[in-house]
Amino acid sequence: MRTEPAPTGLKPAPYFSEVAEGPAGVEAWWVEAEDGTRLRMAVWPKGAKGTVLMFPGRTEYVEKYGRVATDMAAAGYGMVAFDWRGQGLADRPGHRRDMGHVLSFDEYRQDVAAFLKALAPLDLPKPWFLIGHSMGGCIGLRALYDGLPVAAAAFTGPMWGLQM
Repeated sequence: MRTEPAPTGLKPAPYFSEVAEGPAGVEAWWVEAEDGTRLRMAVWPKGAKGTVLMFPGRTEYVEKYGRVATDMAAAGYGMVAFDWRGQGLADRPGHRRDMGHVLSFDEYRQDVAAFLKALAPLDLPKPWFLIGHSMGGCIGLRALYDGLPVAAAAFTGPMWGLQM
């Protein structure tokens, strides 16, 4: 549990530990994208070996990766996971608020930029690593092209082959 004030620009967000089955000490934060879309990220405790950035797949949410965070912690790594726009507790812009939707894949690029900006004041241990699953693999590959500051990346079931 955080005893010091929230990092600049971040507001606490809900996190459902009873669903996540992850390590204790997780913090969840609201992050605002450039276009005003509210996103959510979960930050598990820092690890001495570095930090894993978990890019979830479509319809997934940060709590789904609690067990992965447990495995990462056991191996000495901290972890961060993200709710993309239209996923988890992030805003669902558009006329169907019950569905995830983007007008352009560039909206996910805005999400990555917002998350990276939000991570800066947290001073997470480096090196950083990326795990991208499904749609998160597609977003992650694009982020690598854009210069995502990670030492290595791994992908599981990546949703590749889309025109971005």
